[in-house]
Order: sequence, then structure tokens, then C-alpha cells
Amino acid sequence: MGLLRWPLRRSRDPYWDAFVNRPLADPANAITEAIRGAPEGRIFPVRSDLPEPARLLQDLDQLVRFLGGSAIGVASTDTAFLRPGDDTDPAELAEDHPLTVVIAVHAEHHPDRVKGMAAQHVLHESASVNFSLAAYIRELGYRGTVRPVDSAAAAKAAGLAPGRHEYVGDAVLTDLPLPTGLPGL
Repeated sequence: MGLLRWPLRRSRDPYWDAFVNRPLADPANAITEAIRGAPEGRIFPVRSDLPEPARLLQDLDQLVRFLGGSAIGVASTDTAFLRPGDDTDPAELAEDHPLTVVIAVHAEHHPDRVKGMAAQHVLHESASVNFSLAAYIRELGYRGTVRPVDSAAAAKAAGLAPGRHEYVGDAVLTDLPLPTGLPGL
């Protein structure tokens, strides 16, 4: 009976409540901005031989799941869901990066609903997976850059329907030849 009561007790634990609900006293304690602000590496000068696009998307799906993501989808880059970042012109960015790769990560505590460290972990996970995928794409010899997007619009365009326990953050813009939509469809 004690094991069944433990999850109920956890909700009255003041440390757990602070972990989930209390915003960070200093945002510099979150690693997410450090990942987002990290400089991009160079694009490898020789493009790799790639499998056919549908197979490549399935391979990227496996990589994303290995890195901690739960789903991946690809959409044509639309300036409507690009958010302002640096001084880059959105139309020029969309022309150079015709595809947007959207990644969902598991989110037990959604950052829109809770502001504590539990949600910061989700933001970190999302930033880390996007950063790693963009780096991998650059190693293949293609453009890959992580940009803030309107996540709901980008996910919808990519065919993703994030569930209650999934979070979509930034996206990877690329010129890697991929089919739009979800892997295996």
C-alpha cells in the first residue's frame, strides 16, 4: 500500500513543488540559452552520398529518437512561421533553407504550463536535439541551422500532432533533400 501512496504524497512535497513550479532565480542557471547561443560549425565542403530521400528521413528519425526526440516531421520553409532572430532576412533564409525539420520531445511538464526546473529540462532537451541534428546535417555537407519558429504552425505544416506530453520548440532549417511529411508515409 505504501507504493501506491507515494505518487500522491509527492504532490505535497515542498521540494517537488519548487522543482516543478518555481521559476529560476537566475536564468543563467539554465543551459538552454548557452546551447541556442553556441556558434554553428562550418558545413563540410564535400557533400556525402545520401540514400534516397524517404530512407534518409527514416534514418534521421532513428537519429532523433536516439538523441532524445519522440517524433520528426519535415515541411517546406514558410516565412510565416519563422520568428525574428538575428538580422537575417526571412525570405532569404527560406530561399537558402527550403525545408524545416520539426522535432518533438517528451514533456512530462510542459514549459507553457510550468516555469520550474522540470520545464527547463524539456527546453534543454529540445535545444540539444535540434543542435545535434543541425550539426549532423552540416557534417553531411548541407546547410543546417536552428531557428526559432511558430512551433504550432511549423508542426502542423510538417504533419506532426504533438500530444499532451510532447513539446515542439525551435526547428532545424536545411537544404538537405528530404520529403515533406512524416517518416514512412
